[in-house]
Amino acid sequence: MSQKVYYCKNWSIGYKEPIDLWGEKKARKKHEAGEPYTVLIDSESTPSCFINIMRNSGWVSVSFLDEHLREYLLYNFRVLDVEMLFLSMAVYREFNDDTDLVINGTTYHFKEDGHTIIIEDDISNNTSERSETYSDVAGNYEEFPVFGKYDSLSRKER
Repeated sequence: MSQKVYYCKNWSIGYKEPIDLWGEKKARKKHEAGEPYTVLIDSESTPSCFINIMRNSGWVSVSFLDEHLREYLLYNFRVLDVEMLFLSMAVYREFNDDTDLVINGTTYHFKEDGHTIIIEDDISNNTSERSETYSDVAGNYEEFPVFGKYDSLSRKER
């Protein structure tokens, strides 16, 4: 599956638009230097997801957007080395109808030994529940993306 990709400095979640669109050449230089850049998948104005790549800061995030450009699913990966990432956090959000108001959210914190913390927030009722378990985290490892190749990283199902 080959995706259309666009590059920018960052995606504004509040304004729902890219900040400073870049050409491939500038983004490639940032990638090679380990400096931050953002990849927009499928569209520069209405992406299905965006990927923040910050190798020198030690993380990569993948944010999936709904039809209202709200971030409903977020994956944070920790950079383990130059070739490998580990999915350390996943966040799922539910919104109130067509508004940007979050009504429910579930956050998963993963450690490499499988220890998993789950936090379920019911914002409308102002409650939060925390639980701990152990998970099989073999699927949480991901190769650091080669520039321009983001298909694997942008998978929703994990």
